[in-house]
Amino acid sequence: MTRVRTVLGDVPAGELGVCDAHDHLFIRTPALPGRELDDPAVARDRLREFHELGGRTVVQWTPYGMGRRPEDLAALSRQGGTRIVAATGLHRAAHYAPELLGRIMPGLEDLFVSEITDGIGGSGVRAGLIKVAGAFHGVDAHARHTMVAAAGAHHRTGAPIAVHLELGTAATDVLDLLCGELGVEPRRVILGHLGRFPDAVAQLDVARAGAFLAFDGPSRTSLRGCRSGSDPLPRRHRCLIPGLRPILALR
Repeated sequence: MTRVRTVLGDVPAGELGVCDAHDHLFIRTPALPGRELDDPAVARDRLREFHELGGRTVVQWTPYGMGRRPEDLAALSRQGGTRIVAATGLHRAAHYAPELLGRIMPGLEDLFVSEITDGIGGSGVRAGLIKVAGAFHGVDAHARHTMVAAAGAHHRTGAPIAVHLELGTAATDVLDLLCGELGVEPRRVILGHLGRFPDAVAQLDVARAGAFLAFDGPSRTSLRGCRSGSDPLPRRHRCLIPGLRPILALR
């Protein structure tokens, strides 16, 4: 039976229920000053609203060094009953101080493995997926180094890999690296933010390759553009492909 690693332990995949497959309860980055999410009380209220609407699992894609607050994630899950999956991994270089990257990059794969198998920091809360990020319309040197480490950690632990596609681009390049060169099965890869680059041909190509597609972030520009008399279904929403679902299970 497949299982998913939540902040409170492993559960059968079939018990996830309605799942928010990409969200951030906590996040902090110098690339987004003034837009921090770091209030446990606010996170608790949002989880309660989600749970009342039938939601049962939230996948938090906040990776290493961006304010994950693992102890709070575990406490929120325990108190409210919503399952939470935490992430290890690394975002784009813009989200980190250069000195931090210089310190962690040489042992990145071991760091990811440790956070999946032993826990994040000294919290004992284990990550259930590896989050990495592509560059705009490509895979730069930072992204390549991070994805090589993520693939190695995946092969050692079975944890799936979730990919932030910058503005929804470079999905094919990412799969060529992760799956073609590094041997990750496409069904173990979740491609995020595809709705930000609504190219149905490209989306079908990566779907046919066997990867899972996340059409996350449906608000912002697309919904603000829905004024009276305009197209009632924004272009990014019309790109949704029936039959796709996220996969979070370990081996």
